[in-house]
Amino acid sequence: MSDRQQEFPFSPELCSSLPASCGKRHGSWLAGFLVFSVILLCVAYLPSNLTVLSGAVEALPLRLVYLPDYAVQTIGRMLLGLGLSLVSALLCVALIFRSRWAAKCLLPLLDVGQAFPVLAIPLLVLPFVQSHMPTQAVGAEVVVIMTIWCSQFWGMVQVLCQRFYGVPAELEDVVCCFGLTSWQKFWQLEVPFAIPALVRKTMLSMGGSWFAALYAESVVLDGHNWLFAGIGSYVRQAACERNVGALLAALACMLVIIVVFDQILFRPLSAWAVRFQPGKVGEPHLAEPWFLKLLRRTHLFRLCVLFCVNAARRFSRLPIGARYVQEHTVDGNTQWGGWLVAALAVVVALFAAVMAWPLLYATCGLPVLFSVILCGGITGLRVFVMVGLVSLIWIPLGVWLGLKSPYAGRMQRLIQYCTVFPANLLFPLWAAGLVACPFVPTFWLSPLIVLGAQWYIALGVLAGASAYPSDLLEAARNLNVTGSLWWRKVLLPGILPYYLAGLVAATSSAWNAAIAVEWLQWGQTTLSVHGLGSFMAMAAARGDVSAVALGAVAMCLFMMALNAFLWRPLSDYVSRRLKLN
Repeated sequence: MSDRQQEFPFSPELCSSLPASCGKRHGSWLAGFLVFSVILLCVAYLPSNLTVLSGAVEALPLRLVYLPDYAVQTIGRMLLGLGLSLVSALLCVALIFRSRWAAKCLLPLLDVGQAFPVLAIPLLVLPFVQSHMPTQAVGAEVVVIMTIWCSQFWGMVQVLCQRFYGVPAELEDVVCCFGLTSWQKFWQLEVPFAIPALVRKTMLSMGGSWFAALYAESVVLDGHNWLFAGIGSYVRQAACERNVGALLAALACMLVIIVVFDQILFRPLSAWAVRFQPGKVGEPHLAEPWFLKLLRRTHLFRLCVLFCVNAARRFSRLPIGARYVQEHTVDGNTQWGGWLVAALAVVVALFAAVMAWPLLYATCGLPVLFSVILCGGITGLRVFVMVGLVSLIWIPLGVWLGLKSPYAGRMQRLIQYCTVFPANLLFPLWAAGLVACPFVPTFWLSPLIVLGAQWYIALGVLAGASAYPSDLLEAARNLNVTGSLWWRKVLLPGILPYYLAGLVAATSSAWNAAIAVEWLQWGQTTLSVHGLGSFMAMAAARGDVSAVALGAVAMCLFMMALNAFLWRPLSDYVSRRLKLN
C-alpha cells in the first residue's frame, strides 16, 4: 500500500455491499423475500430453549508468552477461511453462469446472505456444533472458520458476478473464434478478468473478517464465556480481568499481523493481479514489492511457481463441456414463465408466513415480537444518526484532502490500514473509560457503531474527490462558481457515486457491529443500550437461541428492506443521472 503504483483505484460498485445488479435478475426482491420466508419458518420451528452442552473455557492465561501462539491460531483460521471462501465462491459462480436453475436458486440466497448479520453466526452455530462434534477443539475451529467464511463468501460471489456479467463483447467473440469450451472460457477468460476486482474486494473486506473472527473466538452463550484460543479470546479475558496492559499488547500484536498480511500476502497479490487489468499491455512495468522480489530470487520458489503454473495451464485447458456459443435467441415464453414463477413464489411465501405466525406467537408472544421490531427501529435510528454525523465530518475533510494531491495518496493509504483494523479490539478500552466515568451515560456506546464503518465513507469521499475531472473544476473556477452553489452543482454530484458506495458499506458494517457494541462487559460490569444488538446479546447470554435467531431474522429483514427500497433505487438514480461517460 505504500507505493502509488501498487494501489488499486477505489471502485464504487466493488465497495458497495449491494448484490450485483444485472439485467438477468428481474424479481430478485421477490425471490429474496421467498427465501427469507422459508428462513422465518425454520426459526419458528426452532425450540425455545436449545440445550447448550458444557465444556466452556472460563479463563485463559494472559501472560505475553501465550500471545504469539494465540496469534498463530487466529492467522491459521483466517487463512483457512479465506481459502474456503474463494473455492466456494468460484464453485457458486460457476453454477450460476452454467445452469439457469442454479442461478434462480442461488441468486436469491445472495440477497438474503448479504443482509444476514455475520456476528449472529457463532451464536446460532455453536450449540449445534457442540452437540455433534466429538471434541470442543474441532467445534471451535468450525465455528470460527464458518464465521470467517460468511464474512467473505457473499462479497466474493457479488464481485465475481459483477465482473462475469461485465466481460467485454470483443473478448466473448475471441472465445467463440478459438472454439473454447465452457470450462476453458471460465478459467482462461472470466476468472482472470475478475482477479483484480476480487483482490480489491477481499482487501476491503478484511476488516469485517477480522472483526467477525475475533468476535467468534469469544462468544458469551448460556452464561458462560466460550473462549477459543486466539486473539479474540485473549481480549475477552483481558476485559473480564480489567487488564489494560494485556489489551494494549493484543492491539500491538494485531497491528503487526495486519502489516504482515499486507507485506506478505496482499501487496504481492496486488502486483500480480495488475497484469490481468485490461489496457495494461505495453505500459511500463510496475514496481514490485520487496517480498515478491525476494521470493523470485529463491530457486526453490521459482521451481514451485513453474510447477504450479504448468499444472494450472493443463487444468484450465481440459476439454470439459461444450464449445461456447453466444446466445442470441429470445424465448417467447419467458414472460409467461416469469409471471408463473412470481405467482408460485408469492404463494409459497404466504404459506410460510401463515405457518410461521402461530408458532412464533405461541413461542415468543406478541410483546416479544413487538419488542424485536421496536429494538430494530432504535438500532436503525442509531445507525443512521451516527453515519450522518460521520458523513458531516468526512465529506468536507475528504474533499479537502482529495483535491490536495500531495496529501490524498498518504491519507488514502492510512485509511486503507484503518479499514483493515478490527474495531472491536478498541471496544473494551472504551468500556473501561465509561466505567471509570460513572457520570457519562451509557448511550455513549453509540459512536462505537461507526468506529470501524466510518472508514468506508472516508475512503469513498477521498477517492471521489481525487478522481474528480480537473477540467470540470477549472470550468467552474472560470465561471466563478463558489460557495454553496459550487458544492450543490459541481462537487457533490461528482462524488455522490463514491460516497453512496461507502455509505452503503458503512451502514451494513454498522448494523453487524451493533451486536457487539450494544452489550459490552468490563470486569463484572455490563454496559448496554436498548436496541436489536443488545436484545440478541442478552438472549445469547441467557442461552435462548430461538430469540437470537428471531433477532437475526429481524435484522436481516431490516437490511433487505433498506436494500430494496432505499439503496438500490438510489444506486439506480446515481448510475443513470450522475455518471461521467
